[in-house]
This record gives sequence, C-alpha cells and structure tokens, in this order.
Amino acid sequence: MPVTELAIIPLITPLSQDEPLPPALHQKLLHAKQVLESETGYTFYYYRQIEDPSVLYILGRWSSVAAHAVFLPSPENQALLKLLKDDIDAEKMTMYHLDVDIFDVPEGKRGIIGTEGAEVVSLNRHFVASEKKSGFQETFDGVKGLLENYTEPWQVVGGWRIEKEGEGKEEWVLFSGFESMDQHMGFAKTKEFERYKGVVGFVDGFEVRHLKRVEGL
Repeated sequence: MPVTELAIIPLITPLSQDEPLPPALHQKLLHAKQVLESETGYTFYYYRQIEDPSVLYILGRWSSVAAHAVFLPSPENQALLKLLKDDIDAEKMTMYHLDVDIFDVPEGKRGIIGTEGAEVVSLNRHFVASEKKSGFQETFDGVKGLLENYTEPWQVVGGWRIEKEGEGKEEWVLFSGFESMDQHMGFAKTKEFERYKGVVGFVDGFEVRHLKRVEGL
C-alpha cells in the first residue's frame, strides 16, 4: 500500500484570505507537481490553509518512504528547491508520511482530496503519547462512525505519522470533508460529539486546520 506524503509549507510573503497565489509562484508549483507526478506515477494536490492562506499543503503518494528518500537528494528535487527558494520558508517547512493511503476511497463514500473532492478539508493532528496509542486507536475506531454520519457522503480517513517527532511521541492525522468550516464547527454542538470527544482523553494536544484546494494544482 502506498504511503501518504503530507508537506506543510509556509510562504515567505504573507497572503490575505482573498489574495490568489502570484502567477509566477503558481507556475513554479505546477512544475513541481509535474515532476512529483512523473517520479511517483501518482497525482499530487496543493491546498491552502483557510486560517492562514500563506501556508500551503502538498498531499500525494509514494510507493514507500524509502522511494521518497531516494528522490530527496536527487538532482530533480534539488532543482525544485532552488526554483522555490525565494518563495517558501524552507526552515519552517514540515514534511512526513502517514501509514495510510488517504486517496483510497471506500465503496459508498466520496473521496475528499482532489479535483472532485470536498469544498473544505479538515486536517486534525492529534499528539498522542506512545503508551496511549492503542487506547486512542480503539476509542477512535469506536466513535469514527459518529463523525462519518455527520460528514456523509464525504470520507473520514486517518493514519499514524511514520517519522516520529521524538521518543515516546505519536501523531494521528485525521482528514474529513465538509461543505464549509462552519459545518465542521457545528459538529461540536451535536449530541454525538459528546461521545466522540472521548478521544480527547488520550491526547496530549491537537491542532485543527481547514484546507481549500488551489485551483489548477
């Protein structure tokens, strides 16, 4: 099964909510997308964070972490980094892999990522101590259906971060689709959320962000 690449890329120049990507940057990112897709054989997508539109996200697949590791020092990737060096804050960039293929859509669901994906994608990062990992997973599996029923027909998919941030630290990344940020926030006002929030007892912290696809990327 392929692994999912999640790259979080802050731009050097801040952008406002309604400000599109500069055409020159858009063209550079399109070129990077083409290189990644040629290398992997999979489609890659760019998203912008709604809370801070100056933060981009790359979502795509690799056949394995090892395959991506071979690409990173390659001349092709080094050329991309040089191309984008004046646009992205490389020191603040975060990139890792998830042990799940978020593009694999179960029967009866709609995939949240991509051209026909959800209007808004929530990206929820749950920071979990290693000793609580199995408890978190068991609890989440028990309440996942509550969120799925709320997001219907959009998919709910999550996976564990493969590259750990440190000893004893795990990260569960959850994606789900919504028509809007307000719809997602409305879940917290439902009676189902009272059961769903049982997962909170297993986390040391979490981060919730909302993403919108960059048209043409």
